[in-house]
Amino acid sequence: MPLLLPLTVLLLGLTVAAQSGRSMRILEPAVIGQQASFVMQHPASAAGNVYVLLSCAPPFAGTLSLTVPGFTFSGLARVDPVTSLVVSAGVLDGSGQSPPFAIAIPNAANLIGFAWDLQGVDWHISSSTFTFADDELAMTVVAPSLPSLNMVPIAPGTFAMGSGAYVAQFPSTNVELPVHAVTITRPFWMSKFEVKQSDYQALMGVNPSLLLGGNRPVERVSWLQAVAYCDALSVQEAAAGRLPTGYVYRLPTEAEWEYCCRAGTTTDWNVGNTLDCTQANYFSGVYCAPHTTLGGQTTIVGSYAPNAFGLCDMHGNVLEWCLDGWDGGAYSAGAAWDPFVLNGVIRVIRGGSWDSYSVNCRSAVRFGHVPTGAVHLVGFRVVCAPILP
Repeated sequence: MPLLLPLTVLLLGLTVAAQSGRSMRILEPAVIGQQASFVMQHPASAAGNVYVLLSCAPPFAGTLSLTVPGFTFSGLARVDPVTSLVVSAGVLDGSGQSPPFAIAIPNAANLIGFAWDLQGVDWHISSSTFTFADDELAMTVVAPSLPSLNMVPIAPGTFAMGSGAYVAQFPSTNVELPVHAVTITRPFWMSKFEVKQSDYQALMGVNPSLLLGGNRPVERVSWLQAVAYCDALSVQEAAAGRLPTGYVYRLPTEAEWEYCCRAGTTTDWNVGNTLDCTQANYFSGVYCAPHTTLGGQTTIVGSYAPNAFGLCDMHGNVLEWCLDGWDGGAYSAGAAWDPFVLNGVIRVIRGGSWDSYSVNCRSAVRFGHVPTGAVHLVGFRVVCAPILP
């Protein structure tokens, strides 16, 4: 388009421009794995003009008035004219807006937070007049929304995984060493609660639990049964159109689980350097209320305050299955980015249970169990997260 040449040889000055009656409008937001679409609205008098949608990244601060001999510019440039790209062009008609233009946003988590500006300009050829829209779109790529199932959005981030605090006292905890930096690169969602018995029965048709109660966590589920539940949930939500492109319901990886349990903390528990009966359901020498007289058992999910990420019962209540195979030496050779252990017949369980001492409910504590094993201390929660190999 001829527009690009004059925009690269500018005499720039700041002025106040009159309103043009042109504006930008988002039709669809910029969401990974989906489309971002937008239009330029215009007055009827602009019909027949050639329009161009300009984009620049990063967003341009401020405005510019443009002066080029032989051309007239109305309004202010709100994108950087030197680095802008033409992303759409056409002729305005009498509909009052340009045809919709869509950009496919790749399903790549590293695009989360990427931002750019978009502004429309139209060209009245006979008068050589270019008129900028009165506003611009500041577009930012976001993770898709998840409409149901008590899922909490989790942003990518880096944390210190593992602990060496209890090795001298409990040598078996050396599987938590070395403490190492791990980066979760992809946004995902984690269920606010451990999967309830009522939810499990509604989807799978059975309730295997020993300690019955519809709002208590399901237990006596094997790793294989937990994976089957996630698979069935993926099918259900995909059929309902609620599953984002490239995502599935699955068990959390061990790294995702600890990242969510810690919720930005570095202490042994996400509530601080100690844990007490007002904060979690665990064995404290006597069982924590409200089941001190009943020999200990599960509590209704969400009976205790959530952590800083909004997740309940990450300490105690029931142990939780993770997706990974157990590898006691994984930390010494583990990946720093989205670690996921495939090998091993044992599967990881995390978080401690109502029958665990507080030291075994810490954020870093690691256990393993056979994937066919189903005991009344172990349940699970789900994530909605990118598909893994």
